[in-house]
Amino acid sequence: MRTHRSLRTLTMLAALAGLGFTTLGLTACQPEKVEVMRDPTDAEIKAKCAPVDAIKDELTVAQTRVSELERDAATKEGKVKELEARIAKGAENGGKMKQELERLKLELAETQQKLAIAEAEKERILVELTDTKQELAQTKEELVLTKDQRDQAREDALYNRWQKFLAASQLEICDKGNRKKLGGCREAVTAALAIKARQDKFAHCVRSEQAQPMVRELEKEATLPKYAEMMDEEIKQVKGWYVEFCDPTLPEKEDANLAEKHLEPTGN
Repeated sequence: MRTHRSLRTLTMLAALAGLGFTTLGLTACQPEKVEVMRDPTDAEIKAKCAPVDAIKDELTVAQTRVSELERDAATKEGKVKELEARIAKGAENGGKMKQELERLKLELAETQQKLAIAEAEKERILVELTDTKQELAQTKEELVLTKDQRDQAREDALYNRWQKFLAASQLEICDKGNRKKLGGCREAVTAALAIKARQDKFAHCVRSEQAQPMVRELEKEATLPKYAEMMDEEIKQVKGWYVEFCDPTLPEKEDANLAEKHLEPTGN
Protein backbone atom coordinates (compact mmCIF):
# COMPACT_ATOMS: atom_id res chain seq x y z
CA MET A 1 0.00 0.00 0.00
CA ARG A 2 2.75 2.41 0.92
CA THR A 3 4.65 1.45 -2.26
CA HIS A 4 1.68 2.42 -4.43
CA ARG A 5 1.32 5.70 -2.55
CA SER A 6 5.03 6.47 -3.03
CA LEU A 7 4.81 5.75 -6.77
CA ARG A 8 1.78 8.00 -7.11
CA THR A 9 3.57 10.71 -5.13
CA LEU A 10 6.66 10.53 -7.33
CA THR A 11 4.47 10.72 -10.44
CA MET A 12 2.70 13.79 -9.11
CA LEU A 13 5.98 15.50 -8.18
CA ALA A 14 7.41 14.77 -11.63
CA ALA A 15 4.33 16.25 -13.28
CA LEU A 16 4.53 19.35 -11.12
CA ALA A 17 8.19 19.89 -11.91
CA GLY A 18 7.68 19.33 -15.64
CA LEU A 19 4.57 21.47 -16.14
CA GLY A 20 5.51 24.25 -13.73
CA PHE A 21 1.97 25.19 -12.68
CA THR A 22 0.02 25.11 -9.41
CA THR A 23 -1.69 21.84 -8.52
CA LEU A 24 -3.33 21.02 -5.21
CA GLY A 25 -2.46 24.55 -4.13
CA LEU A 26 1.31 23.82 -4.29
CA THR A 27 3.72 25.48 -6.70
CA ALA A 28 6.41 23.28 -8.20
CA CYS A 29 9.88 24.82 -8.15
CA GLN A 30 13.54 23.93 -8.16
CA PRO A 31 15.24 23.69 -4.71
CA GLU A 32 16.50 27.10 -3.72
CA LYS A 33 20.25 27.34 -3.44
CA VAL A 34 21.39 29.33 -0.41
CA GLU A 35 25.04 30.24 0.01
CA VAL A 36 25.94 29.95 3.67
CA MET A 37 28.96 32.02 4.66
CA ARG A 38 31.44 30.72 7.16
CA ASP A 39 33.23 32.35 10.10
CA PRO A 40 36.85 33.44 9.57
CA THR A 41 39.46 31.00 10.81
CA ASP A 42 41.95 31.81 13.57
CA ALA A 43 44.67 32.10 10.94
CA GLU A 44 42.61 34.63 8.95
CA ILE A 45 41.89 36.71 12.05
CA LYS A 46 45.59 36.63 12.97
CA ALA A 47 46.48 37.73 9.44
CA LYS A 48 44.08 40.68 9.73
CA CYS A 49 45.61 41.76 13.04
CA ALA A 50 49.22 41.18 11.97
CA PRO A 51 49.68 44.63 10.34
CA VAL A 52 48.66 46.40 13.57
CA ASP A 53 51.08 44.34 15.64
CA ALA A 54 53.89 44.95 13.16
CA ILE A 55 53.30 48.71 13.17
CA LYS A 56 53.19 48.75 16.97
CA ASP A 57 56.59 47.06 17.02
CA GLU A 58 57.90 49.58 14.53
CA LEU A 59 56.51 52.43 16.62
CA THR A 60 58.26 51.06 19.72
CA VAL A 61 61.59 51.07 17.88
CA ALA A 62 60.99 54.62 16.62
CA GLN A 63 60.07 55.88 20.08
CA THR A 64 63.20 54.32 21.54
CA ARG A 65 65.31 56.01 18.85
CA VAL A 66 63.72 59.40 19.55
CA SER A 67 64.29 59.06 23.29
CA GLU A 68 67.97 58.18 22.80
CA LEU A 69 68.54 61.15 20.48
CA GLU A 70 66.72 63.50 22.88
CA ARG A 71 69.03 62.45 25.73
CA ASP A 72 72.10 62.74 23.48
CA ALA A 73 71.07 66.21 22.28
CA ALA A 74 70.36 67.40 25.84
CA THR A 75 73.80 66.16 27.00
CA LYS A 76 75.63 67.88 24.16
CA GLU A 77 73.65 71.07 24.60
CA GLY A 78 74.63 71.13 28.27
CA LYS A 79 78.33 70.74 27.36
CA VAL A 80 78.08 73.54 24.80
CA LYS A 81 76.58 75.92 27.36
CA GLU A 82 79.14 74.96 29.97
CA LEU A 83 82.05 75.53 27.56
CA GLU A 84 80.61 78.85 26.39
CA ALA A 85 80.40 79.99 30.02
CA ARG A 86 84.06 79.07 30.66
CA ILE A 87 85.24 80.87 27.57
CA ALA A 88 83.21 83.96 28.55
CA LYS A 89 85.02 84.03 31.91
CA GLY A 90 88.40 84.08 30.15
CA ALA A 91 89.50 80.57 31.00
CA GLU A 92 92.96 79.39 30.05
CA ASN A 93 93.59 77.72 26.67
CA GLY A 94 90.79 79.75 25.15
CA GLY A 95 91.86 78.78 21.63
CA LYS A 96 91.58 75.06 22.26
CA MET A 97 88.26 75.58 24.06
CA LYS A 98 86.87 77.43 21.07
CA GLN A 99 87.88 74.55 18.79
CA GLU A 100 86.22 72.10 21.19
CA LEU A 101 83.16 74.33 21.29
CA GLU A 102 82.86 74.31 17.48
CA ARG A 103 83.19 70.53 17.43
CA LEU A 104 80.48 70.16 20.09
CA LYS A 105 78.17 72.57 18.25
CA LEU A 106 78.63 70.58 15.04
CA GLU A 107 77.84 67.32 16.83
CA LEU A 108 74.83 68.94 18.50
CA ALA A 109 73.53 70.15 15.13
CA GLU A 110 73.93 66.65 13.65
CA THR A 111 72.16 65.09 16.62
CA GLN A 112 69.31 67.59 16.39
CA GLN A 113 68.97 66.84 12.69
CA LYS A 114 68.82 63.11 13.39
CA LEU A 115 66.26 63.82 16.12
CA ALA A 116 64.07 65.78 13.71
CA ILE A 117 64.20 62.90 11.21
CA ALA A 118 63.39 60.35 13.94
CA GLU A 119 60.44 62.42 15.18
CA ALA A 120 59.10 62.74 11.63
CA GLU A 121 59.39 58.96 11.20
CA LYS A 122 57.58 58.43 14.49
CA GLU A 123 54.73 60.70 13.35
CA ARG A 124 54.51 58.80 10.06
CA ILE A 125 54.21 55.50 11.92
CA LEU A 126 51.55 56.95 14.21
CA VAL A 127 49.47 58.01 11.21
CA GLU A 128 49.93 54.57 9.63
CA LEU A 129 48.93 52.89 12.88
CA THR A 130 45.78 55.02 13.11
CA ASP A 131 44.81 54.20 9.52
CA THR A 132 45.48 50.50 10.05
CA LYS A 133 43.41 50.44 13.24
CA GLN A 134 40.54 52.07 11.37
CA GLU A 135 40.82 49.46 8.62
CA LEU A 136 40.86 46.70 11.23
CA ALA A 137 37.78 48.15 12.93
CA GLN A 138 36.01 48.23 9.58
CA THR A 139 37.07 44.64 8.91
CA LYS A 140 35.63 43.57 12.28
CA GLU A 141 32.35 45.28 11.39
CA GLU A 142 32.32 43.45 8.06
CA LEU A 143 32.98 40.13 9.84
CA VAL A 144 30.03 40.78 12.14
CA LEU A 145 27.87 41.65 9.13
CA THR A 146 29.04 38.52 7.35
CA LYS A 147 28.10 36.38 10.36
CA ASP A 148 24.67 38.02 10.53
CA GLN A 149 24.17 37.40 6.82
CA ARG A 150 25.27 33.77 7.25
CA ASP A 151 22.81 33.26 10.09
CA GLN A 152 20.07 34.91 8.07
CA ALA A 153 20.83 32.63 5.14
CA ARG A 154 20.66 29.58 7.40
CA GLU A 155 17.29 30.64 8.75
CA ASP A 156 16.02 31.38 5.24
CA ALA A 157 17.07 27.88 4.22
CA LEU A 158 15.45 26.39 7.33
CA TYR A 159 12.19 28.25 6.70
CA ASN A 160 12.14 27.06 3.09
CA ARG A 161 12.79 23.47 4.18
CA TRP A 162 9.89 23.69 6.66
CA GLN A 163 7.53 24.94 3.95
CA LYS A 164 8.65 22.19 1.58
CA PHE A 165 8.20 19.62 4.35
CA LEU A 166 4.59 20.74 4.81
CA ALA A 167 4.00 20.64 1.05
CA ALA A 168 5.63 17.23 0.61
CA SER A 169 3.60 15.85 3.54
CA GLN A 170 0.38 17.06 1.93
CA LEU A 171 1.31 15.35 -1.32
CA GLU A 172 2.23 12.14 0.48
CA ILE A 173 -0.99 11.89 2.49
CA CYS A 174 -3.56 13.63 0.27
CA ASP A 175 -3.25 11.67 -2.97
CA LYS A 176 -6.85 11.19 -4.08
CA GLY A 177 -10.26 12.80 -3.99
CA ASN A 178 -12.00 15.82 -5.51
CA ARG A 179 -10.91 19.43 -5.00
CA LYS A 180 -12.96 19.92 -1.86
CA LYS A 181 -11.83 16.67 -0.29
CA LEU A 182 -8.19 17.35 -1.14
CA GLY A 183 -8.46 20.86 0.30
CA GLY A 184 -9.81 19.52 3.56
CA CYS A 185 -7.06 16.90 3.69
CA ARG A 186 -4.33 19.48 3.14
CA GLU A 187 -5.78 21.64 5.91
CA ALA A 188 -5.82 18.66 8.25
CA VAL A 189 -2.18 17.81 7.48
CA THR A 190 -1.09 21.39 8.07
CA ALA A 191 -3.07 21.60 11.32
CA ALA A 192 -1.47 18.38 12.57
CA LEU A 193 2.08 19.42 11.68
CA ALA A 194 2.27 23.20 12.08
CA ILE A 195 2.10 23.27 15.85
CA LYS A 196 4.83 24.82 17.97
CA ALA A 197 6.18 21.59 19.44
CA ARG A 198 6.55 19.87 16.06
CA GLN A 199 7.94 22.95 14.43
CA ASP A 200 10.56 23.04 17.18
CA LYS A 201 11.43 19.39 16.64
CA PHE A 202 11.78 19.91 12.89
CA ALA A 203 14.04 22.94 13.44
CA HIS A 204 16.16 21.02 15.94
CA CYS A 205 16.76 18.20 13.46
CA VAL A 206 17.97 20.67 10.84
CA ARG A 207 20.05 22.78 13.22
CA SER A 208 21.71 19.71 14.71
CA GLU A 209 22.39 18.42 11.18
CA GLN A 210 20.41 15.20 11.60
CA ALA A 211 18.03 13.59 9.12
CA GLN A 212 15.07 15.79 8.21
CA PRO A 213 11.72 14.58 9.64
CA MET A 214 9.21 12.83 7.34
CA VAL A 215 5.66 11.53 7.45
CA ARG A 216 4.97 7.82 7.07
CA GLU A 217 1.93 5.58 7.25
CA LEU A 218 2.07 3.04 10.06
CA GLU A 219 1.65 -0.45 8.68
CA LYS A 220 -0.71 -2.87 10.37
CA GLU A 221 0.68 -4.34 13.61
CA ALA A 222 3.95 -2.38 13.09
CA THR A 223 5.74 -0.72 16.01
CA LEU A 224 6.08 3.05 16.10
CA PRO A 225 9.77 3.97 15.50
CA LYS A 226 11.84 5.69 18.16
CA TYR A 227 11.39 9.51 18.25
CA ALA A 228 8.22 9.14 16.11
CA GLU A 229 4.71 10.22 17.08
CA MET A 230 1.28 9.78 15.53
CA MET A 231 0.02 12.88 13.78
CA ASP A 232 -3.51 12.88 15.19
CA GLU A 233 -5.60 9.74 15.57
CA GLU A 234 -8.74 11.86 16.14
CA ILE A 235 -8.61 13.34 12.63
CA LYS A 236 -9.77 11.02 9.86
CA GLN A 237 -7.47 12.41 7.12
CA VAL A 238 -4.25 11.75 9.07
CA LYS A 239 -5.35 8.73 11.11
CA GLY A 240 -2.68 6.04 10.87
CA TRP A 241 0.07 8.48 9.85
CA TYR A 242 3.05 9.44 11.99
CA VAL A 243 5.96 11.89 11.92
CA GLU A 244 9.44 10.47 12.34
CA PHE A 245 11.68 13.00 14.09
CA CYS A 246 15.34 12.82 15.12
CA ASP A 247 17.24 12.43 18.39
CA PRO A 248 16.19 15.43 20.53
CA THR A 249 19.23 15.10 22.82
CA LEU A 250 21.89 15.91 20.23
CA PRO A 251 23.16 19.52 20.46
CA GLU A 252 22.46 22.18 17.86
CA LYS A 253 25.29 24.12 16.26
CA GLU A 254 26.12 26.98 18.61
CA ASP A 255 27.22 29.42 15.88
CA ALA A 256 23.87 29.29 14.07
CA ASN A 257 22.02 32.22 15.64
CA LEU A 258 18.29 32.39 15.03
CA ALA A 259 16.47 35.01 12.99
CA GLU A 260 13.44 36.37 14.82
CA LYS A 261 11.12 36.44 11.82
CA HIS A 262 11.63 32.82 10.84
CA LEU A 263 11.11 29.68 12.86
CA GLU A 264 11.09 30.36 16.58
CA PRO A 265 14.03 29.11 18.70
CA THR A 266 13.83 25.47 19.66
CA GLY A 267 12.08 25.00 22.99
CA ASN A 268 14.70 22.62 24.41
